[in-house]
Amino acid sequence: MTEGCKCFPIFKAGQRCEAANYRPVSLTSQICKVFEAVVRGEIVKFLDKYKLIRDSQHGLRKGRSCVTNLLLFLDQILRCVDEGFCVDIIFLDLAKAFDKVPHKRLLEKLRKHGIGGKLLRNIGNWLSKRRQRVCVKGVKAAWEAVWSGVPQGSVLGPLLFLIYINDFEEEVATKVFKFADDTKLFS
Repeated sequence: MTEGCKCFPIFKAGQRCEAANYRPVSLTSQICKVFEAVVRGEIVKFLDKYKLIRDSQHGLRKGRSCVTNLLLFLDQILRCVDEGFCVDIIFLDLAKAFDKVPHKRLLEKLRKHGIGGKLLRNIGNWLSKRRQRVCVKGVKAAWEAVWSGVPQGSVLGPLLFLIYINDFEEEVATKVFKFADDTKLFS
């Protein structure tokens, strides 16, 4: 990252005195955000055209939301109960999911989704050798290397995360409803 980019801590949950309870959100230049928006738009068009993102995913998608996720989930549960079936549900919320995405594996999944060539190389370059630091009330921490994760606060990061977890339910024999990293499994 350039000297102009900073990472501001956003409190998530728990005790405020624990550094692990803060989420790093990267602040990037407007030019970078415009470039990311163009790239994101083209990738979304491609993924939508070939229906590559699974229907189980409701997060960060046009025409889908937390509400559509919950309504469809509730509908399925009520149908099962009305038919006299027992229902088992597992709720998953992956801890610090955006921060733990391995770059090499993400790039491989992008390739498997049909994203390659210069675009894949540019995304790889954008993810690699990232550095961030935290600035609080004018005090700046040392720059630290970022070895995994999709940049929070970026335009492209959430889409890359969705692609990364797109195959989550491939080996699961239950119904799955996802909203980004929040997942409900039921049988």
